[in-house]
Amino acid sequence: MTTLETDFKEVIVMKTKSRVGLVKGASRRSNIYGSMELVRADIEAKVRDQVLLKPNFLSSENQLASTHADAMRGAIDFLLSVPNPPDEILIAEGGNEAYSGEAFDNFGYRALPDEYDVPIRLIDLNGETQWEETTIFTATRQERVVRMPKTVLDCPCTISVAVAKTHDVCVVTLAQKNLIMGTLQKEDRIWMHGFPSHPDRILPDEAQVLNVNLMRLSRFLKADIGLVDGTVGLQGNGPGGTDVVDLGAAAASADVFAVDAVMSKAMGFEPMQLGLLHYADALGMGVGDLEHIEVVGTPIEDVAQSFLPHETTQQQLKWRETEVEQYLPR
Repeated sequence: MTTLETDFKEVIVMKTKSRVGLVKGASRRSNIYGSMELVRADIEAKVRDQVLLKPNFLSSENQLASTHADAMRGAIDFLLSVPNPPDEILIAEGGNEAYSGEAFDNFGYRALPDEYDVPIRLIDLNGETQWEETTIFTATRQERVVRMPKTVLDCPCTISVAVAKTHDVCVVTLAQKNLIMGTLQKEDRIWMHGFPSHPDRILPDEAQVLNVNLMRLSRFLKADIGLVDGTVGLQGNGPGGTDVVDLGAAAASADVFAVDAVMSKAMGFEPMQLGLLHYADALGMGVGDLEHIEVVGTPIEDVAQSFLPHETTQQQLKWRETEVEQYLPR
């Protein structure tokens, strides 16, 4: 047993099971709503007067790699069905765009405020003016400051609405990673990988650094509710591309790490072999171990399809490095 596992053994033994709603179907909107309905009590307990929905706009042009507006509709439908629905909904993202709001334009988000009685604000986080600072570390073990948006930090209920995709550093990219990487100050994001530019990135160093930095940021930017739309997922050399998998499923949980664990398994990956989920489980920040997760609704085996992994996955899986783990939050 490693030092990290020993230090947090008591947390692992004593923790209660997290619940994840898992639905199989053809309709993206119904899948999201249905997965939330399965764990209604857990989610209702976290809904507040203001709710922030965080889509994934990896691309402002490739809809397959970005959160569909119908996934948002499913989430909003559910939020308005609870006994104390929010007074305001924010849809906020710092996407990769040619101009501010391009993804909202291209993916049909502009229609959403007119479809509901509740006020809905579309926010481009790339235009954020108020930031809070924290530190990460680089591949050369240097400390570096990164900036987190006050819009997200101050919101009493954050919901990450991710797409089921394979990744080039973390094997998969799902709800918790989505909340962090799309909200940070844009110039700071590459440093989460430990390097100053994309051409400088090297595996497995990058995987070792990014997984630990994600845990450091999860102290502040942890989704209150995690949703993963796997109606149509992406496989292979993601997180972009067009190699689709018709998984026909969606998952929801009040434990963002648990929903990521269930969807990882549905995609054919072992959750506890993934750095982010292993660390979250060991540190008691969420549940990554399927033995401590109750799946409500469709069994994982009735949904599961083996996604083609990224060609660098074997290098990505070498995320474990003792020297790096000293930078984990304690």
